[in-house]
Amino acid sequence: MFRSTMSITALSLGIFTASAPDDAMAHGAGVHRHGQVFVMTNAGDGNAVVAYDRAADGSLAYAGTYATGGLGAPNRPINPLGSQGSLVLSEDGKLLFAVNAGSNEVSMFRVGPHGLTLLDVVDSGGDFPVSVASHGDLLYVLNVGGDGNIAGFEVEPCGELVPMKGSIRDLGLGGTIPPSLGATPGQIGFSPDGEVLVVAGKGSNQIHVFPMSGRGLPSDAPVTTISRGLVPFDFAFDRRGHLIVAEVGGDGVPATGDTSAVSSYGIRADGSLAVISDTVDTFQRATCWIASAPGSRYVFTANTGSDTVSGLQVDARGTLTLLDSGVSASFPAGTAPIDLTMTRDGRFLYTLNAGTGTIAAFQVSRDGSLLPRGEAGELVPGSGAQGIAVR
Repeated sequence: MFRSTMSITALSLGIFTASAPDDAMAHGAGVHRHGQVFVMTNAGDGNAVVAYDRAADGSLAYAGTYATGGLGAPNRPINPLGSQGSLVLSEDGKLLFAVNAGSNEVSMFRVGPHGLTLLDVVDSGGDFPVSVASHGDLLYVLNVGGDGNIAGFEVEPCGELVPMKGSIRDLGLGGTIPPSLGATPGQIGFSPDGEVLVVAGKGSNQIHVFPMSGRGLPSDAPVTTISRGLVPFDFAFDRRGHLIVAEVGGDGVPATGDTSAVSSYGIRADGSLAVISDTVDTFQRATCWIASAPGSRYVFTANTGSDTVSGLQVDARGTLTLLDSGVSASFPAGTAPIDLTMTRDGRFLYTLNAGTGTIAAFQVSRDGSLLPRGEAGELVPGSGAQGIAVR
């Protein structure tokens, strides 16, 4: 059953306001904000979002911590959710959505000039939510516990998340609660035009595409394509709508080693996928996360096993070309870069480094090379933090 655990009435009337703690004001003093970066703690005793102000040069300053009203699930220090998209902004950057895997809930915040305001906390419609997808007034959640499902919500103007009747689609995972994360899907996401909803099935080596109806409901069953590379962990879309998938297991050919790969696809009208670039090797290990931006011709991956970031150029046809021999940025051993995100204009890239509890900032040059712009802290190293978003 869906249940709302927080009333929006008082918030919409302005009775409650969000304010940053005193230390946030001290850390952020003197910084002229050009945007914000948000990271999720995923703490089991109370999930929270940590906010950072973003300066003109891309550097970050701590700006406050905001409780989600739910519980995280830090069942392991690195990648505890086995997913991408656990913390997502709306297209206009005015709303922020977070999963609470430990309490089977989703939280929605308003993003304002003085911080975040918690608007609603609702049941996710399933067990162990790990990823959310936003498009217009729609929000879809990927639940991976048990049989798993996707569940849809309408984002109401008053600030409520309302379950959509007839939106739930079972995934038939046949798993456990809590799930074995190596066998579960890793991400849910809308195509840029909102015509399809995609689920990356890293545990089944499948990519599921749900064509969407005009009423905001997915097809009864997905169009399923076997991934070109093994373990399709998650994906991004380039500015022309090509689907670009990070494949942890690479091409699976022993002669090429155990490094990871990235493939690109076109999405046909019927939801089937047409291969464009087939398993482009990153020559790095555990390429589990990928980020793109509407204003960029590059995508970047976080390679946790190698403590590196890889860049790839995407041409107008969706063809991928690896940059810098697969190492666009490198970190000390044990840094464990996981989630990453790009600004919409493609000028800045941010990585969540789970091993050190830091956020690394980079400026993206015209040729796709990365220029370091410092790091920000405030996270506990190895504490299970996951999820990052930028505006």
